Amino acid sequence: MKKIIAIILAILTVFTMMSFSVSAADSTDVARMWICSEISDKTGIGHVFLYFENLSDETITIGKYNVAPGGDVSVGLFGTEGPRGGGVYYNLETELRHYSQLTGLSTKLDSDELSKVSGKIKNYSNWWDPIFNCNYFALSAWNAGSDSDIPFLLFPGLTRFFIRMKGGVADPYDPFIRTDPVVKQTEL
Repeated sequence: MKKIIAIILAILTVFTMMSFSVSAADSTDVARMWICSEISDKTGIGHVFLYFENLSDETITIGKYNVAPGGDVSVGLFGTEGPRGGGVYYNLETELRHYSQLTGLSTKLDSDELSKVSGKIKNYSNWWDPIFNCNYFALSAWNAGSDSDIPFLLFPGLTRFFIRMKGGVADPYDPFIRTDPVVKQTEL
């Protein structure tokens, strides 16, 4: 009887290890997502947006925007600062030079997590108002893919506080080295 129990336990151990190795193989990171906060030097009001880095060897899609291997893109919701009206823009944060004090928190995404985040961005209604603002847009996408949820508290300054509390860092990357054109989501 002891031999039968030992054999059953050995078989269960082998199957358990197999299932762990299969799930680990399926969770290859394809992107790094940052939730970022900046302060406007003009108004003192902040801005919250997302920044993505492609970590894979293939083109990935963020919302409706394709990012080549090794490439990156910022995504944010704008109201009156949008050059072609309010809505979701790709790469606009690099054009607006009146923001400073960049703070960001990152997480890596596998393809399933990236798909959820990308869906949130792609399906956003391109609407900005004082409640459904840049903060709401960025947090809804961030929370769709990150294990480190940040609550929606209306004001970008409060999100900045949570980013710092969760280990966010100052100047995590240089947003002004980008040369990609600014694109409004409705143009894609």
